[in-house]
Amino acid sequence: MKKIFFVFIFVAISAFSLIMIKQQTLTAKINHVLNNFGDTVNIGIQIKDQKTGEILYSKNANHYFIPASNEKLFTAAAALESLNKDFTFQTQLFLDTHKIQNGILNDTVYLRFSGDPSLTVDQLDHLIQAIAKAGVRKIMGSIVIDDSLFDQMNQSPGASWDDQDYCWGAPINSIIIEHNCVKAILSPAIKSNEPAILSLPNYPQSYLFINNVITRTPNSTECEIKTKLTNTKQYTMNGCLLTTAKPKTIQMAVDNPRSMLQELLIYLFNKNKITIFHPIEFKKMQALPPLLASENSPPLFNLVTTMLKESDNMIANSLFKTMGLLYAKDLSSFQNGTDAVHHILSQSLHLTIPDTTLIDGSGASHYNFLTPEQIVTLLDKIYSSPYSAIFINALPISGIDGTLKNRMTDAHTAGKVFAKTGTLTSASTLSGYITTRKNKTIVFSIMINGFVDLPKKYQDLEDKLCETIIKNE
Repeated sequence: MKKIFFVFIFVAISAFSLIMIKQQTLTAKINHVLNNFGDTVNIGIQIKDQKTGEILYSKNANHYFIPASNEKLFTAAAALESLNKDFTFQTQLFLDTHKIQNGILNDTVYLRFSGDPSLTVDQLDHLIQAIAKAGVRKIMGSIVIDDSLFDQMNQSPGASWDDQDYCWGAPINSIIIEHNCVKAILSPAIKSNEPAILSLPNYPQSYLFINNVITRTPNSTECEIKTKLTNTKQYTMNGCLLTTAKPKTIQMAVDNPRSMLQELLIYLFNKNKITIFHPIEFKKMQALPPLLASENSPPLFNLVTTMLKESDNMIANSLFKTMGLLYAKDLSSFQNGTDAVHHILSQSLHLTIPDTTLIDGSGASHYNFLTPEQIVTLLDKIYSSPYSAIFINALPISGIDGTLKNRMTDAHTAGKVFAKTGTLTSASTLSGYITTRKNKTIVFSIMINGFVDLPKKYQDLEDKLCETIIKNE
């Protein structure tokens, strides 16, 4: 009996020793990568074996860092926990067809916007077409727009002022059309030293694009296009485009979704040969006439996938505010969104996050702070959740798609890392799951803050750390 007991102890000690050796080996390898990096880097790391729960490596894992778009991991988890998988945003048109006589509508037309981050001009056109198909040629009543579901705070607290001109910083509102951005496409001219060819959408935009971009030969120095606001409603594009370059899409933010919508509606009513006689109004609807038509967003799964793979700020903040609306049962705001996400993650995943973070849904706010340990805890709990497969497959995949398409592309790392990237001024983060060469699942978070040079240097460090984890197991 004693012999069996001692054998058991020996086996247990041996297994523990092997674990310690593996941890020491990984620790040594990661420390070697960090030492070789050279610079003093403000980095936090936690690496966990998902199956055993062992912490394989930890460095500053309880320190707070700006998460950048790693914040979207929390938004996605809360949305998948609280919203129906078939949830869609709806843009609705209300009109009483009984009040149409001889092509004249003697009543009000109502349009209600819900913050659909995927709504397009074509979908808006479909709604106006529905009015024409109902036989309306003149609208004698008002055109009322209800955008009251979201408040009018268009940027999250702590978001950079510089972001507001760019599409990733476009205003978050109940009215979202074409991501609340204007678009221009630049193509190279056939000959060098000629202006690049400018193409615009077939609908009116509330901003002008001034094209100062010149076509250059391929042997020219590397070309770059810079776009900046040069007038109240004007973006100017400067720089060059190589003759061999593919068409480049420029997207910039609008400053006033209501003004943009007014211009589009006037255009679409004219396009559909409908005459209106009153200015477009913005107010909350009270009594509703019958629903005539609606346009829906893709279902939640598609929205979350686009949000994570493409790091889409508009989808993230729209879901964030929508959860705030449903939680508070009142006007949606960033504060209500914060309260909602904290409550949802606390109740469903038993996750405790300080009230001073999760300020927005996208991670654009510099007031967001999280630790690597908090992110790993979230990811670990999600792995055992009913929506685990949906969540993991929605993440960018190394060397394959999303924001990791051009990172970790070699045979050892491609397809092995499912993770969310994050980039802000002085912040770079990467958190998710790694499949090792022995098919183990590793949960990890790497957070780097406080640098002053370009983020690629630190993204390369993140990639090297992931490669080290893959090869170690």
